[in-house]
Amino acid sequence: MQIGKTEARLNAEIERRGALFAVLLDPDTSDDQALLRAGKLALENGADLLLVGGSFMGNINLPAQVAALKKEVSLPVILFPGGASQVVPGFDAILFTTLVTGRNPNYLIDEQVRGGVLVRSFGLEAIPTAYELINSGKRTAVEYISNTVPVPADKPKLSMVHSIAAELMGMRYVYLEAGSGAETPVPVEHIAYTRKSTQMKIITGGGIREPETAAVRVAAGAQIIVTGTLWEKVKDPVLLKEFAAAIHTKA
Repeated sequence: MQIGKTEARLNAEIERRGALFAVLLDPDTSDDQALLRAGKLALENGADLLLVGGSFMGNINLPAQVAALKKEVSLPVILFPGGASQVVPGFDAILFTTLVTGRNPNYLIDEQVRGGVLVRSFGLEAIPTAYELINSGKRTAVEYISNTVPVPADKPKLSMVHSIAAELMGMRYVYLEAGSGAETPVPVEHIAYTRKSTQMKIITGGGIREPETAAVRVAAGAQIIVTGTLWEKVKDPVLLKEFAAAIHTKA
């Protein structure tokens, strides 16, 4: 599958800036105006893209919310779904994910079969993405919903071998995830091993609460840093700018 316009834009921006800052918006925890305010705050303070998604996402107003968001925000707005039922039109692209570290067939192929038809029907650009859940010190929502066991935090080579397999199956991005509200972020060793062993673009998120934590992961090889839960609690434009400065390693 050829690289689409949004993925090409992300790749070019990674080359230009070194790494990108993504803000994750969860429609289940925000009303229409709150979602819009969060998107504008991200744009104005250095974010490079918006991810929209959550483990449940029971919001029937999502297409209208995304349409309103795209009118006000010039950043790429990308769907990060937890399952096929969350695939709706209007996004610039979708992270078409496969939970490669799990052994639950529902998230290895079943949801992808159901969601793939919707992606094609809506004309969404798909970015083929390996999704890898790493133990974060507590059971997270995605672990509960997916009914899968995360990779142990002290076994970075397990992330590496799953990433190699995913790359050989044609996936171009890999999302190393500690989970929403994680106690600890993905250890840098998981990122470093995957960077040395693949050419995939590495996304990482979960438990990243300080700019310094983000910077260390960029130095290890992460190319997109995702923060989400933090901005539901701390609406500080200065901190957003500090994250952007820590992540953007090139002028």
